[in-house]
Amino acid sequence: MGRTRAFDKDTVLMAAANLFRQRGYRDVSIAELEKATGLVSGSIYNAFGDKAGLFRAALDHYVHGFVGQRLDAFAGEDATLEDLEGLFLSVLEPPLADGHGCLVTNSIVEFGRGGEMASDGVAAALAMVREGVGGVLERELGAEAAAAETVRLLVLYHGILALSRSPTPFAEMAQAVKSEFSRLRQLRDRAAAP
Repeated sequence: MGRTRAFDKDTVLMAAANLFRQRGYRDVSIAELEKATGLVSGSIYNAFGDKAGLFRAALDHYVHGFVGQRLDAFAGEDATLEDLEGLFLSVLEPPLADGHGCLVTNSIVEFGRGGEMASDGVAAALAMVREGVGGVLERELGAEAAAAETVRLLVLYHGILALSRSPTPFAEMAQAVKSEFSRLRQLRDRAAAP
């Protein structure tokens, strides 16, 4: 009787998430997943059920690991507008500026509104980003201004993540981010003025 080979689940899920981020769910084969993760197909099926199960697990790992860590770093409890601007600009700089975008944003594009395959992971990520961005804006601008500005920044953030896969120059997107955050700092300064 053969014994089950152990594997590092975090390493496998990040490798799968990176491959899905680069190529999309539909364009990735089991053979490519084997090569990227180091698992044989039998191990993939035993551990995750099928390709869809591996995708959902990889997306969940990406959301609660990678996205969550970035939000903690740039939009945590003590974050300022300057920190939040750093979150936006960081996706336009190496190593994130690799032309493959974000697994969450790419999944929104690939699966659309009715994308049951990615719906839980996408919903969790969107809620996390909204909460992180909204929390910073509420502290910096006040509750009333934060509501509208949060939606504005969510559109900008996910737009940048989608456009990072296009030929749109990163310098132009960075300038748009800087301009938007300059406007937000002016709002903050006005709100703080006596």
